[in-house]
Amino acid sequence: MLLNVSPTRMELLKLKERYALAKRGHKLLKDKLEGLMRGFLDVANKFIKRREALDKEFMKLQSSYYVSIADLSTDELNALFLGSNFSINITSETKAIMNVKFPVFKEEMKGVPYAYPITFTHREVDDVFREMKDIIREIIALSSIERELYLIAEEISKTRRRVNALEYIMIPDIEETIKYISSKLEEMERGNIARLLKIKDIIRSH
Repeated sequence: MLLNVSPTRMELLKLKERYALAKRGHKLLKDKLEGLMRGFLDVANKFIKRREALDKEFMKLQSSYYVSIADLSTDELNALFLGSNFSINITSETKAIMNVKFPVFKEEMKGVPYAYPITFTHREVDDVFREMKDIIREIIALSSIERELYLIAEEISKTRRRVNALEYIMIPDIEETIKYISSKLEEMERGNIARLLKIKDIIRSH
């Protein structure tokens, strides 16, 4: 589509500068898009592996939990959790990769998740509670990675829209307008030459 500009040499120069800038911007954005895609795949692979490992560990922990409490009554089980001073404080810091900012969560665990004497239960119950803390840490770490994935995907979508706008709309429109103005100027130049020749012939005839 032709841009709404006057077919003058000044506009032609401006359009050529704009065209060169658009081409450079398009290349930079394509390079950025490729880098983002590589980064996304790396983070996605890391997330998938750690999530699969976490799922396995969680299933094992769940099985261990049910086995360890099998001979405990409901009242005894409830008593294990009463008076627990366990707490988690989650903070975050911002990191950036290719101008994509994402939070990295950190946890600070205080206290113990159970409030009973070690000799009160079987060792398996104590192991379950201790392993649960490791599971929580991994869940928090995976939350950071998942958020990073989401934000990279958002940036990929934005960058792709810009690349497509330049590639399929702006650059073709500028090219078409440059050709149109160049053609118009050539036509005007031919007309001027024809008039000058005609004036020259008139002068000669006199």
